[in-house]
Amino acid sequence: MIYLDAAREVILLAVLVIAAFTDLAYGKVYNWTTVPAMLAGVMLAIALGGVGTFGQTLPSGAGGAFGGAKQSFCLIDSALGLVMAGGIFGAFFLMGAFGAADVKLAVAIGALKGWYFTLLALGASALMGGVLALAVLVWKGKLRRGLRDSLAAVLHPGKVARQAAESPARLTVPYCFAISVGTLWVWLARAGVW
Repeated sequence: MIYLDAAREVILLAVLVIAAFTDLAYGKVYNWTTVPAMLAGVMLAIALGGVGTFGQTLPSGAGGAFGGAKQSFCLIDSALGLVMAGGIFGAFFLMGAFGAADVKLAVAIGALKGWYFTLLALGASALMGGVLALAVLVWKGKLRRGLRDSLAAVLHPGKVARQAAESPARLTVPYCFAISVGTLWVWLARAGVW
């Protein structure tokens, strides 16, 4: 079983590196990277923990309240991670804020690592995305306009999304790169590297 858990980590790291590279180099993340990772996450969850219980998916110490044992990866954990990532990123995709590759990468992470890790990774990815967006705005000399547009997006989200989608000068950020770096940050932190 330890080999299966190690395989899950290797698959995650491979997907993150490939997604970051292809997003920066070609502006896309290929389905041959994300879709097999989603399937592998679900299959590994079944092999490692079976269907499991909700208590099994909770971080250490919280499982007892829900009748769960020690935290372990199981199908429920994988499914919750998959649905949570798909729901959050899917909503932003429908608003035009993210591309389909961003959704698929987040779903692959959810399927491979479960809901709790995915929640942490998406938070770290949001921070990395913000830093990356600021860097792109500074690099393109559009910081003032970007900050103004961001404030307008918070105040009037639907109106700004429609205008941004129609704008030919729209700046984009390689968000799969930000997702990869944010997820790697959480992975290293949870591994005790820092």
